[in-house]
Amino acid sequence: VPKGRMRTPPPGWVIRAVLAVRRFVIWVADRLLPPDVVVLERAAGVAYTAGIATLAKLGYAELLAGGPLGYREIAARTGCDPDATLRFCHFFATIGWLGMTPDGVFSSTPFLRALRADNPMRVRSFVEYFASRSNVDAILDIAETLRTGKNAFERVHGAVVWDYFDAHPDERETFAHAMMGLTLADAPFVAKGYPFSEVRTVCDIGGGRGTLLSEILLHHPHLEGVLAENPGVLESARELLAHRGLTSRVRLEPCDFMTKAPGAFDLYLLKNILHDWDDATCMRILRNIRAAMAPGARLLIIEGFIDRTRPDPLHAPSDIQMMLVCAEGRERSLAELHALLAQTGFTPARHFALATLGMLEAIAS
Repeated sequence: VPKGRMRTPPPGWVIRAVLAVRRFVIWVADRLLPPDVVVLERAAGVAYTAGIATLAKLGYAELLAGGPLGYREIAARTGCDPDATLRFCHFFATIGWLGMTPDGVFSSTPFLRALRADNPMRVRSFVEYFASRSNVDAILDIAETLRTGKNAFERVHGAVVWDYFDAHPDERETFAHAMMGLTLADAPFVAKGYPFSEVRTVCDIGGGRGTLLSEILLHHPHLEGVLAENPGVLESARELLAHRGLTSRVRLEPCDFMTKAPGAFDLYLLKNILHDWDDATCMRILRNIRAAMAPGARLLIIEGFIDRTRPDPLHAPSDIQMMLVCAEGRERSLAELHALLAQTGFTPARHFALATLGMLEAIAS
């Protein structure tokens, strides 16, 4: 994580426009091909996922950072079979992830460089998490989830994903880094997209290592922050906050938001928390936060708000992931969130559209 503020991002509408153009180009290309070809390519998606994760695990990004290498040298340095390595590299050259010469020499590309371990966006961690056996096994059980409506992860592994992570700390750490990378990408938009000048104290509930909270405080020097998390996460948060020079402006508060929230602060943040849970659990979380708030205090829900009345390429994939892996989680529409808030002591207020997420403000009634 950088010491100072993240680079000022382009306006959200620019990013949304670029994504829309990309989707349109893909849509046109798909319709110029025979449908059979498009279906076959999509069906091979699991090979792409596993292959990208293998590029990351074998350190191809670092290996080719010093310049092109022949496939035999790549095989020797990664401890792999030369023929299999040639075929593997040829596949990724075909889709543009590696450069290739006719004599079997391969070079790096921007896509490969994104997998470097020192990339602050943690793309490598996200790829490794998404391709992990526990995640893939849950995804492959999608048919049973469609039949029962229940999440696949608990059925396949005998534990909800959070308890599974407690028993598999290496996977939990990979997941934590992946989520930190996503938050790093979102944090500058949040910091610039909400009128933080209107509040003095901010409490981030379930805020991980403090990635989002620290970015907000760097943008708004008048703020004081509270990071509410479980004690183990708070220990690792100390290093990040010290690195960004914010130790004196953030109080670390041990918290289990399933039972109680700390109070009382001007503004509470919930980023990508509610989408992990079913409605009943979300109302439990919201009631705990409301009990800690003074009337008139604010809650800011930061998530991907889905619209199921029309195609939603940004949030539909995440909605499927929540359905399969999280504890009956789901992406919600603004109307669905308004209903949850109305039942838990909040009055929905302003809505702010970011590049890929949204922010819904609610006032403690």
